[in-house]
Amino acid sequence: MAAQTSTAKFSDIYELKEELGKGAFSIVKRCVQKATGLEFAAKIINTKKLSARDHQKLEREARICRLLKHPNIGK
Repeated sequence: MAAQTSTAKFSDIYELKEELGKGAFSIVKRCVQKATGLEFAAKIINTKKLSARDHQKLEREARICRLLKHPNIGK
């Protein structure tokens, strides 16, 4: 997804749709950008349920994701 530079809430910009998949600490849902109708996948992470080890795994995943470079991967 494209990074937003304003302080708008996610729900002001995107509409969440059906679940596409889930992992150990997250759910992936289809979402639609309200202004354009473009579709994206949004990974939603429930940080309240994370153990200390899960926080480490999430940080590792985020580091790896920052290294990915592809036109279909938003920052």
